[in-house]
Amino acid sequence: MLKKYFDNIDTRILKALQRNGRLQNNELANEIGLSNSACLRRVNHLEESGVIDNYVALLNPKKVNCNLIVYALGSFFEEDPELKERFIFEVKLIPQITECHFMAGSFDFLLKLNVSDLDQFNYIKNTYLNSRLGIKTLKSEVTLKTVKSTTELPL
Repeated sequence: MLKKYFDNIDTRILKALQRNGRLQNNELANEIGLSNSACLRRVNHLEESGVIDNYVALLNPKKVNCNLIVYALGSFFEEDPELKERFIFEVKLIPQITECHFMAGSFDFLLKLNVSDLDQFNYIKNTYLNSRLGIKTLKSEVTLKTVKSTTELPL
């Protein structure tokens, strides 16, 4: 499916920028084997088309006191659209929740939290992730060791 949208050069540009979003255009052009102007045109096109969505700095969680990753699986009491909208609104306000996904299957949602410790997670769980938001059950899993974590999408 990728081949429909990108040629080999675009794919190589995207892979290089996923590895290092700070590459200067001349460095990227050299790595890909293009002229500076051709490389810049392609990157601009990938940005304008929305393929390149954003450039960010990835922080080391331990250096910013986010020592613990907790995954929380939860279910709602009922299918109430207003409660779901309130849940979405509240979740977006909690900075320790770094991912939120609605799920198909045994649970209604999955949260990823980056917290300093179990006390902080417990505080967030008891203060925010409760029946006030229509949450019936919440099962949490604490990571012991991260074997792989990447922001690179397979191309």
